Amino acid sequence: MEDQTMMLGPISYISRSHLAYMTKELEDYRLGSGQFEFLMYLYHKDGVSQETIAKALKVSKATSARAIQSLEIEGYVFRQKDENDHRAYKVYLTEKGKEMRDDIFKKLDSFAEILLSDFTYEEKEILWLLLQKAAIKLFEPGFEPPQKGQLCERNKGRST
Repeated sequence: MEDQTMMLGPISYISRSHLAYMTKELEDYRLGSGQFEFLMYLYHKDGVSQETIAKALKVSKATSARAIQSLEIEGYVFRQKDENDHRAYKVYLTEKGKEMRDDIFKKLDSFAEILLSDFTYEEKEILWLLLQKAAIKLFEPGFEPPQKGQLCERNKGRST
């Protein structure tokens, strides 16, 4: 492919569509856009610090704090001071938050079924392997998105 950046368009579209789908599906639960990702993280690692969640989801501490505060107001999570670091809070699922788990996973499965309905088993396997290979680069130590106002070295001189 001559212009590799063309691959990013469909990836971005899938991501935005996924967020819009989940937001619509979870509106009865009063979950805003992206908040379910915090719940998903907690379903895998309950009782971690807000900072850990922010780093794992690659969002700012402020974004993480707002999302967790909204989830707390709705009764899905609670925060507790970290016994080892009194400046930090650990985030835990409430019973209400735990009870939603199956519903959220069913809705995720529904989205995946729609997205991949025209794929063969082999195509799904290949797509999975290729996406894993691409995503692993983003988990390497030192990979951080540029800060506001910064320009990546790669993009310097590139016309907009």
